[in-house]
Amino acid sequence: MIRPLRLSDLSAVMRIDQHTNTHAWNEQQWCDSLAQHRCFGLEHQAQLIGFAVCMVTLDEAELLLIAITPPLQGQAYGSVLFRALLNELATDGVNKLFLEVRASNLSAQAFYQRHQMTLSGIRKGYYPIDSGREDAQLYTLEGLA
Repeated sequence: MIRPLRLSDLSAVMRIDQHTNTHAWNEQQWCDSLAQHRCFGLEHQAQLIGFAVCMVTLDEAELLLIAITPPLQGQAYGSVLFRALLNELATDGVNKLFLEVRASNLSAQAFYQRHQMTLSGIRKGYYPIDSGREDAQLYTLEGLA
């Protein structure tokens, strides 16, 4: 089941974020996002197992974060969440989705390609890494609404 995230989900969301994101958001960033962005949670057996955060502007959205708790990764929950997110955005009149992914994150790139997203550009040195900066691969999906 996908549903809007609530402030009461904060600790569960932060725990998933810390286990899936090398630069996890802090509590203030999450509170700001819950107040300002479209934030969805995926529940399984009454437990929050994943989330997606989008910034929507008119008929476009940017996917800021999407994650599934590590023990349940690779079991199609990410696809369930992503498809539900696309449906929610389309219902709200969003026609185009953008996102960035680390150049080294080949599994995420394969995931987005399986979901018909198109590589649309590169941002040089976008992400920090221990030894400097890493490029971001930009992906786009059009025709949602």
